Amino acid sequence: MEMHQVRYFLAAARLLNFTRAAIECNVSQPSLTKAIQKLEDEFGAPLFRRERARTHLTELGKAMLPHLERSFEAAQTAKQMARGMGRAEITPLALGIARTVEHATLEHVLGELGRNLSGLELALASGSSRELIELAMAGSLDLVIIEMPDEAPERLDCWPLFADAWCAVTRQDHAFAASPPSSPAVLEEETWIDVAGDGCAALARIAAQSGAAIDVRHQAQGAAQLRQMVLAGLGCGWAPRSLAAPPLAVTELPFGSVEARFVLASVAGRRRSVAAEAFLRVARAQDWALTTGTEAAPQS
Repeated sequence: MEMHQVRYFLAAARLLNFTRAAIECNVSQPSLTKAIQKLEDEFGAPLFRRERARTHLTELGKAMLPHLERSFEAAQTAKQMARGMGRAEITPLALGIARTVEHATLEHVLGELGRNLSGLELALASGSSRELIELAMAGSLDLVIIEMPDEAPERLDCWPLFADAWCAVTRQDHAFAASPPSSPAVLEEETWIDVAGDGCAALARIAAQSGAAIDVRHQAQGAAQLRQMVLAGLGCGWAPRSLAAPPLAVTELPFGSVEARFVLASVAGRRRSVAAEAFLRVARAQDWALTTGTEAAPQS
């Protein structure tokens, strides 16, 4: 079934006259009749009943009419969208941001994009770094801002943004706020809150070096949930320093420090959209370290 056949059918169904339908479609009547006959051959039964000067839809024609109308409208919408994208009038961007990322520079980059791309259509996704990589590899995300994994897929292109330190996040009245833990064994005495499942594995490895095992009991999905859980007294948070803000206290461990290196990434060899290219250029032009107080990751 081809779209011109559907267009001819819809015109004939509306006008109930093949001659007038051919004029409206700017084709000869034999061409229109032949196209509709091919459509009938595909459906295996007539769509019209022609009686002298009168033309009627058959029961099959009536049943097919709403379906073919929707198909034709969808095809026209797709064509208009494709033309708009070709002229950069519509510039979609599917961006994944790890739940462990809280950065004012990101707001600046998105603001620049919105001001300079009038057709920007932004879809934001959040998740763990591992989840976002999987979505990018599957084609669901154009770009991701993630913590650089130990074993990244070979097809992942990465551009360093900033570095951050994983820390213990507590209330101001917690013992860690006054004095950092003296040894990994002390970690075993606390209940821990992980953020997006991205970090406590490293903390567990640090504790295991002294034969200790940490109790990871709670999961926060971002900075807001981490703050609520810690202030409620549910335990100590384990998160990048940039995720914590007053009145939370932040304590870097004096042993086995863990650094998070955040990157902007996309799938290598995959053509990027106008918006994805623009985001990449603007993001790489920023000094991400200015708003975090952390050491800037070297640019490649």
